[in-house]
Amino acid sequence: MTVAPQPRLLKLTASSLYRDIWKLAWPVMLGTGLHMGFNLVDTVWVSRLGALVVSVPALAGSVLWLFLSLSEVVSIGTVAMIARFEGADRRDLMSYVIVHSFWLALAMAVVVGALAWFFAEPLLFLFTDDALILPLATEYLRITALGLVFTFCSVSISAALNGIGDTKTPMLVMLLSNGLNIILDPLLIFGGLGLPALGVLGAAWATFLANALALLILLAILFRREELGVTTLWVPLQPSITANILKIGFPACLQSAARSSTGTVMFWLVMRGFGTAAAAAFGAGQRIIGLIFVFLSGLSVAATTLVGQVLGAKDQALARLAARRLVLMGIFVQVVIGGLYFALAVPVNAYFLGDNPVAFAAGVSYVRICSLGLALGASSGVLGGIFKGAGYTMPTFLAGFIANWVVKLPMAALGTLVWGWPVEGIWWAIALSIIVEWLILAIWQLQGTWLAREIHL
Repeated sequence: MTVAPQPRLLKLTASSLYRDIWKLAWPVMLGTGLHMGFNLVDTVWVSRLGALVVSVPALAGSVLWLFLSLSEVVSIGTVAMIARFEGADRRDLMSYVIVHSFWLALAMAVVVGALAWFFAEPLLFLFTDDALILPLATEYLRITALGLVFTFCSVSISAALNGIGDTKTPMLVMLLSNGLNIILDPLLIFGGLGLPALGVLGAAWATFLANALALLILLAILFRREELGVTTLWVPLQPSITANILKIGFPACLQSAARSSTGTVMFWLVMRGFGTAAAAAFGAGQRIIGLIFVFLSGLSVAATTLVGQVLGAKDQALARLAARRLVLMGIFVQVVIGGLYFALAVPVNAYFLGDNPVAFAAGVSYVRICSLGLALGASSGVLGGIFKGAGYTMPTFLAGFIANWVVKLPMAALGTLVWGWPVEGIWWAIALSIIVEWLILAIWQLQGTWLAREIHL
């Protein structure tokens, strides 16, 4: 299939780099920020059911992220290949990559969704045997597992749009789907307009329906965007395309899995060692700190798309310049936001955990300690985006593995189980791992080996 060339969204010149970075980044920042905000809305609504019930989404989410991290395989592999072909003016290959990506996402979602459903209770039992929390968390996880098909397939289409430099469309879709989530949250949690009061499970069903809407919209967009060249989801199977998606995406997936799996173990250490109140602080703290990724996710996507397109155009000098400017922007953002987190730790935690003094104190210390780690370990996400754009994701895996499995987890486990540290010891382990990951990626980026990476079909 040959697709007529369309005007490019990016100009790929040194003088336009800052403009192009901002053009790519701000929709992702806005979309991610609103998504984070909507997640906080979930927390606000659920917190009205009691401080301990807040741990249900956090507990289910800690397990779910082990499965969601697999979507990175599709997302990173797709955006890297699409960006390369866009930069090389090979739009004739895009439709094949997109369709293969979609079916790979669907197959993976069915498998991991089934695993999450059938093993929900035994996985959650590793964290708690609380007679109130465990059944609720099990049902919550199973509902979200059903929605993984929507999430994975949406990720594949959004990645293709990001690859051509269109970050606005995924942002708008996210706005619509999360808007629906906000409307449904109180109606399904507390009941209203003829809908039953489902309690904390209502938040899970609201997310399920919102994700379904997102996929329907993205599918409609996919077939309407002529520059993507997709007219059907039935194309001849080309194993080399799937192999390249997996080759690029799998190491990035392992990085996310390393972070998610250690995060799950950290939640277990908090839950088992310090109780439900500390676990609630951990869950709320993760959501609060996660707001910094509003900015860093935008820069990371910008890095992946921009570097991929520039390397596709065979301009290594411009790629190196783009990387340098992206890193500087990442450092600035992370230092500023980290300082704001430290200053606002008390009022923010008072809002979410103010009714439980133990959870509140633990939440304040979590935000302050982790904000220091973020300020010192600046721009890891941006550096990771650079490597992903180059199709060279092994450094991101190795940095993530060392930071999480060699530094964070042993430090937290030994401190909690052997040395008798307070819960703040776990917070310090998290902060140190952020710094270590950044140092490894920064050294690797400066070596410049990523500039010579090629993607062949």
